[in-house]
Amino acid sequence: MNSYQLNNLESKIANLKSSNMLLAIKAEFEAEGTRIDELSVLSGLCCKWQIPLTLKIGGPLAKRDIYEAFQFGANNILVPMVESSFTAELCSEYFNSIVEAFETFNEKPKLFINIESIKTIENIDSILETISKNQLPISSLVIGRSDLASSLGNKDVNSKEIFDIVENVIYKSNKYNLNSTLGGNITPRSFSFLEKIKNKLTSFESRKCTFLIDKKFDQKEYKKLITNGLDFELAWLEFKQNMYSQRSNEENERISLLKKRILN
Repeated sequence: MNSYQLNNLESKIANLKSSNMLLAIKAEFEAEGTRIDELSVLSGLCCKWQIPLTLKIGGPLAKRDIYEAFQFGANNILVPMVESSFTAELCSEYFNSIVEAFETFNEKPKLFINIESIKTIENIDSILETISKNQLPISSLVIGRSDLASSLGNKDVNSKEIFDIVENVIYKSNKYNLNSTLGGNITPRSFSFLEKIKNKLTSFESRKCTFLIDKKFDQKEYKKLITNGLDFELAWLEFKQNMYSQRSNEENERISLLKKRILN
């Protein structure tokens, strides 16, 4: 493993931590397709730097993913495509059943759900009511604007249509004392979107990082956070690229050797 790449990755983590706004580093079994060896590295870095790890699993029925999230010490488990009260109950049931197997943990992971489709929006009232009524272990909603916009045929995540939906979801989640995180193509252009609802939000996230929302933060501070988050993601991708390149070179040497032996 290239020490330069690892040092570069850790320097980006140091930059992220220096703001005191970093809530978690993220990995995804879902869209990102995180492999187990990658998750092991990321989990180790989070442990070393004392940063919570959020793992987005494959879906509400991905019981093995939830189990592996516990095994790798994820502090937060994010469940995508929870589109009904039934799937909210089902993933909560899986979560609770696995908690028993890890009862010696000092602190169990928190369970979050993604709000990312028109179907979820149509069922948001029943989902929230079920979480409250049945005391499901879901503590936060993560609103994925990109997938939500796609499900509506809208190409602009910063549009008024998306803003109105997001604002309504946050308002309803607050009524049930649930935290809300805004994600989905968060860039410097998203500042005005965030600024309008920052007093109602708990946090916002890029692909790899979740940040606390400071009610007083300005556009300059926001841009710095986003830039640091993107810098970390770039360093992570370069680290992975180097890691797999090294492994490929190792196999190439063996392949060349075997071909020579066969020809001889």
